[in-house]
Amino acid sequence: MLRRRSRSAKAEPKPTGKADREPKRKKRRVSRLFSLVILGAAATLAASESARSKVLDALFGSEEEFKYTPPSGTDGNGAGA
Repeated sequence: MLRRRSRSAKAEPKPTGKADREPKRKKRRVSRLFSLVILGAAATLAASESARSKVLDALFGSEEEFKYTPPSGTDGNGAGA
C-alpha cells in the first residue's frame, strides 16, 4: 500500500501554471528596483557636494566649529617666554 502511494506521487506531474512563475518575476522586479535606487543614490552623491555633505552630517553629525583665540601671555612678536 505504501509503495502504491509513492509510485502514484512520483507519476503525478507537478503543476506548472502561471501562479508558480509569478513569485520569481516579482522577486526579480524588486531586486532590479533596489539596484536602480542604489545606483541612483551613488550617482547623486558622486555628483553633488551638498547631497554628500547632508548624508555625512546625518551619519556622523554636523561639523563643530572651533574659534581660535591666541593665548593672552604673548608680547605680540610671537616669541613667548
